[in-house]
Formats: sequence, structure tokens, C-alpha cells
Amino acid sequence: MKKEEIKILVVEDEEIIRLMFKQSFANWGFKVSTAENGKDALEKCQHEFFNIVVTDLNMPVMDGMELLKRLKSKWPHQEVIVITGYATIESAIEAMKLGAYDFILKPVNFDHVQFTINKCFTKIRAEVENEELRETNSQLMELNEMKDKFLYITNHEIRTPLTIIKGYIDVMRSLVVNPNPEIAETLSILEDTTSELNELVDRMHLLRSLELGEIQKNYDTLDLKEILSKVYRELANLFKARNIELKVAVDKKPLFISGDYRQMRLTLRELLHNALKFTPDNGKVLVKLELKSDQVQYTVKDTGVGIPFEKQKLIFDRFYEIQDVVNHRSSKRDFMGGGLGIGLSMVKEIVESMKGQVELISEAGQGSLFKVILPYSQPKTKVVSTVKSDVEQAAN
Repeated sequence: MKKEEIKILVVEDEEIIRLMFKQSFANWGFKVSTAENGKDALEKCQHEFFNIVVTDLNMPVMDGMELLKRLKSKWPHQEVIVITGYATIESAIEAMKLGAYDFILKPVNFDHVQFTINKCFTKIRAEVENEELRETNSQLMELNEMKDKFLYITNHEIRTPLTIIKGYIDVMRSLVVNPNPEIAETLSILEDTTSELNELVDRMHLLRSLELGEIQKNYDTLDLKEILSKVYRELANLFKARNIELKVAVDKKPLFISGDYRQMRLTLRELLHNALKFTPDNGKVLVKLELKSDQVQYTVKDTGVGIPFEKQKLIFDRFYEIQDVVNHRSSKRDFMGGGLGIGLSMVKEIVESMKGQVELISEAGQGSLFKVILPYSQPKTKVVSTVKSDVEQAAN
């Protein structure tokens, strides 16, 4: 709130003093109106709200004390400052007991008046800001309740029909022997779409579980090389379809962590898919998986659009989408294809629940680098891998 938004009503029967107050308040940036007595002031307050009323106590028709009582009765949040002489200081004290903000003594010292009115203005501004914060907090609570309902409905009300649809697709597969190419393609599209929706429901369920603290931390020792290999197989063709060069660099040392397999697969996949989504065709994405000291580091670096500095903290908020929601479109492979804005928030929550951290280095137009850092976990038994993973073959 600014000073020019504050309306002051000066109530004073002596014209010279009334004009002096009016001119001073105007010079200090406030909007000012005047009244000659309490009755005149009360009539003006009926038609227009004044943030501050500055009134003399000793006036004809209706004195300042009576005016104060009526103002506080009708508009308790209106601030009232009374003007009184040294001989009537007891009246000023009585006015303070009735709810007056402060008092000004005659003869008037306008330096003191400016100090008093600025102090009153600061109080009003703080109250307005607090009220705005309360309203904002109330709106956020309502939005949070709506989000919880949305997550609940997504998990419980959509999963059942999806299961039924998948069942019917399986039945159609079994009934159609040697389908023609058109029918085969249609069934494949149905299966892929159903799979995508199931995956979305699973992510929503995980998001809600993370929020409610319902995730069981019965962690296993996981080999990140094997998880990355699976993610690589899932996404490699999407990179090829857009001619994006996907390079991997995997440490030859064992890369074990303690965690949940499903959550870690989602973490590696989300960061890699995020790079795919925000890297234009013919771009490059580098994936590194390495052991540094007692930490396993998973890094995804792209030559994509980058993230403006002012949005870098926001991208880890739930349901935040960096692109314009008006032009939103859902796609798993298109450049700047949209989503629900929950992937990166889940990555951050999952990693932090495992005592790890997520780092981001980015600049608009210069690409992004996401790094997940997790504690290394020594397996209890020796693990021997006889199969060379896809990512190790790709790295070579």
C-alpha cells in the first residue's frame, strides 16, 4: 500500500488549523478531505471510507470524543488521531482508552504530526499486508485440498477403468489371429496409450505417498548400472527418432546405492526424459554415471533450451511447467512436449529421502546439467555381473 492510497479526514472547527493540516498531509503524499465538526465528519464517513481520521476534541455541534465513539462503533479498524490542548490532556488519554491511535497536542508541532501520521500509515500498511497474506494462505490451502482430491481421484477412480480396458485389449489380442497390419497397429496404439496412462497413475500414487510420508524405506542394494541400462533401452529409440545424439559414460567401478528400485528407475528416467523433452532435434545429451569418493553421481547434460535463473527453483515445485500452459500439449517425444509438472519434484523428493541431493546448472539458451548425488552403498555380498549392459556397450 502506498501513501497516495491512504485517505485522511481532518476534522477541525478552526479554519486556519484545518487548512494547515490539509496542506501538510497533501504535501506528504496523502489524499485529504476536511470537515468542520463531528456531525459533518460522520456524514462524510457514511459515503466514503477514510483510513485515518484526525479530529479535534473540542468542537461545536458534535465534539471529537463523541465522533470517536461513533466511528469506532461502526468502523472499528478505522484509525483515529485526536488533537487536544495541554489543558485537556486527560481527555486525550480518555480518547486513547476508547480506541484512538494517538494524540497531537496544541500548539501543533508539524514535525511531530508527520512522525505520528507516518507511524499510523506503517501500521495500516502492515495490517493490509497481513490480511493479504492470510487471504493468500487461505487460497493456497484450498488449492492444496484440491490437489489432494485430484491425486486421490487419479489413483483410485482412474486405475480401475484402465485395468478393465487393458483386460479387453488382451482379450482382443487373443481373439484376433493373424490380424492385418491396420488392426495390429490399432491394438499397439491402444496398448501404448493404456501403458502411458497406467504409468501416469503410478507416478501420481508415488507423489501422494511421498507427500504423506507413506513410503516404506526397506531399501535394497541397487546396481545403478543395471537400472540405467533398462532406462536406456526404454528411451533410446525416442532419441533416435529426433536425431538427438545420446552419449553415455559409465564408471568401470561398481556403482551401488541403497534404495528402492522403482523409485530409482523413475529418477534416472525422469532426468533423461526431461533432457529429451527440452533438447531440440539434432541436439546432444550426455549421461554420466560415476563414483567419486563415497558418492555415486548421475549426471545428465543437454544442449537444450536451458532454464532462466528466476525459474530454476520453481521447476522442482509440484505441478510447475516451465512452458506456457496455454500452449500445453502432452507428448513423450516431441520437443517442448508438456506434462503435469510432477517429474522433477518427485526426483528431488526421492533423492532427498535417500539422503542425497539434486544439483542444477543452467542458463537460458545454453542447455542444462542435472546431477544426482547419492551415498555409495557397499553390497553385503559380492555381486558378479557376466552380462555387459547396454549403457556400457553404448559408452564404448
